[in-house]
Amino acid sequence: MKPSVQIIYAEASYIASFHKALGAVAAEKIYIESIEAPELVDIEKFQLKLIADKAPTYYAVEGERVIGWCDISLKNNPRMKHRGGLGMGIVDGYRGQGIGTQLMTAALKHAKEIGLEKVELSVYTSNVTAIALYRKLGFVEEGCIKSYRKLDGQDFDALTMARFL
Repeated sequence: MKPSVQIIYAEASYIASFHKALGAVAAEKIYIESIEAPELVDIEKFQLKLIADKAPTYYAVEGERVIGWCDISLKNNPRMKHRGGLGMGIVDGYRGQGIGTQLMTAALKHAKEIGLEKVELSVYTSNVTAIALYRKLGFVEEGCIKSYRKLDGQDFDALTMARFL
């Protein structure tokens, strides 16, 4: 990881920068479900709720710029409160430097501290780098969803993976 990149707990002052990072990763169309970032007001509402709930939500920042994130969304259903859903992304040019490992390590530690027992995620089968990262951090495959997403006439399958804390 570049020495100038820091892993921090999400702060409201970084949400606009997070929105730009999300948009950049989404525009690549191959790593996350979105192909563009939702409206800033919607992202702000979501991020502020994560922060208010003290949910695991971390940013990788370089200077004042968010270049990556990892969050674990909490379930509202009382029968599913032991589980969380992981989302993450790293801006192009910053991948392969250990930032994802550091973000996920912080988020998973936080998840355990707040009592989550299981963290789940979905990842496109074509994203072999992310799958390797998830396996390295103890995630195991739970299944495969065929034709999980269709974009520009192409089907994408997704692995469901999870880790018990």
